[in-house]
Amino acid sequence: MRVFARRGLGAARHAEIAEEAGVSVPAVFFYFPTREELVTAVLDEVDHFLMEMAENVHASERPAPEILLAHARAFATSVDTHPDYARVWLDWSTAIREEMWPRYLDFQERIVAVLARTIRRWQNERGAASDADNDDDARLMVAAAHMVAQMKFTRVPPEKLDHFLRTLVGAALGHRI
Repeated sequence: MRVFARRGLGAARHAEIAEEAGVSVPAVFFYFPTREELVTAVLDEVDHFLMEMAENVHASERPAPEILLAHARAFATSVDTHPDYARVWLDWSTAIREEMWPRYLDFQERIVAVLARTIRRWQNERGAASDADNDDDARLMVAAAHMVAQMKFTRVPPEKLDHFLRTLVGAALGHRI
């Protein structure tokens, strides 16, 4: 993960992975015979990490605004605790190449679905109009995750980040929190 975070999805190689891990190059090839399998393993790990975070936070029965804010905060915290995952995710999200892009779009739609379910639940509980596009509201949050990562990497003060997160959740829900 560190090599991919440092070098990017397109530049990380078996030899660098071996050096970072302190193993022989043939050992890396044993577990990942092709570059495609190596990239797939890294993307699987990032996908699993971010989906598990989303599913765990959204499994709560708390009010939807609290869940969405908790998810945004958990993601922001993960940029500090797992910066390599965040860097690989950022690279993946902009890798509009045939071999990676469909996989990213699938991942993104699964995250959108988790967020949209929570937004839909909140709208149903409030008796909000049924013509609201929950997927678009969820996409707003996914798109803003790029800004959240940037804010964390540039060390924006916590109170400014939290204000941004509250504004984001309020925008996604159509109200202030």
